[in-house]
Amino acid sequence: MTRGNAAPLLDPSEVEAINLFCNARVRELIFGEHASVFTGTRGFNFSGIRDFEPGDPQVKVDWAHSTTTLFSPLQVRECIEERSIDIVIAADVSCSARCGVFSALIGKGIARTIATIGLSASIFQDTVGLVLFGGKEPVIEPPRGGRNHVERMVDLYQTTPAVPVLPGKERLAETLAGELRRTSLVIVASDFLFPDVFSTLKELADLKQPHDVFLVMADSAFAFELLPISAGWIGCVDSETGAHVDLSHAQIRGLPDLIRRHQDAVADYAERMDLEVLRVLPDAEQFQSAIVDFFLERRLRRR
Repeated sequence: MTRGNAAPLLDPSEVEAINLFCNARVRELIFGEHASVFTGTRGFNFSGIRDFEPGDPQVKVDWAHSTTTLFSPLQVRECIEERSIDIVIAADVSCSARCGVFSALIGKGIARTIATIGLSASIFQDTVGLVLFGGKEPVIEPPRGGRNHVERMVDLYQTTPAVPVLPGKERLAETLAGELRRTSLVIVASDFLFPDVFSTLKELADLKQPHDVFLVMADSAFAFELLPISAGWIGCVDSETGAHVDLSHAQIRGLPDLIRRHQDAVADYAERMDLEVLRVLPDAEQFQSAIVDFFLERRLRRR
C-alpha cells in the first residue's frame, strides 16, 4: 500500500497546532517545575553557516557572510548550545503503518511523534535526525536544528512510499549505530508489527551504552476493528509481505485481540531488555501530552 495522492498524515495546520502545544507545555514544565535547569550562563559552539529561515532571530544573521550572496538569502550563524543533545528518531515506514480505518491511520501517530519530539527539541536548540526503516532501504535525514528541519522530516516520513518487503532480519540497530556520532537520545516509533521484531529489540538494547534508547509504540488494534462481514471466508493481503491469505469470519473478528496480545508481548519483552516503552493511543490531545512529558523527563535525565 502506498499513499499516492492521498491526504497527508499531518497537514500544516496540525503541525502548527502541535508546535503551539509543545511551546506551551515545555515552557510550563521547564520554567515552572524545573526553573533551576536554566540558571547560569549559556555557552555555544559554532557549527556552521546556513541560509536564513523564517523565525530566525536577527541577532543570528552573519552580515559578513551575507555579502557573498548579496543578502539574498541572508546567511545565519548556526551554533550548538553546550547543553544541547543529539536526538535521532527511528520511524517505521512499513506498510502496516499505513493501515487504518478511514483517516485514522497507524502512521499518523508516528508522524505526530516526529513532529512533537522534533518541535519540543527545537526549544532546547537540540539537533534532531531521522531514520526511516521498514522499507527496502533505510532513509536517513542527518541531524539539524530548527522548526523548518522538523517540518521537512515530517514531510519525508509521510511522502516516503510504503512497499511490501520480504521477511528478513531488520538491521535497524546497525543502521542507527552507524549514524550516532556522540551520546544520543534515540526514539524508535513503530507499531512493532514487523517481522523479526524480538531480535531487533535485543539489538536495540545493545545500543543503551552509552545511548539512551526508548520506544514509542503506536497502539494499533483500532486499525483492525473492521465492519461486520457476513462472508464465511475473506481473501486478505499481508500489507508487509504482499502474501495472500484466506481468513475466516471468526479470525477477522479476532484480529484486534491478536494485535493487542502481540503488542503486549513486544512491550513485555522490551522491558525485560531494559527498554522503556511509551504506548500511545490515536487520541491527539492525550498523545501529545504523553509524548512531551515523557520526552522532557528523558531529556532532563541526560543532563
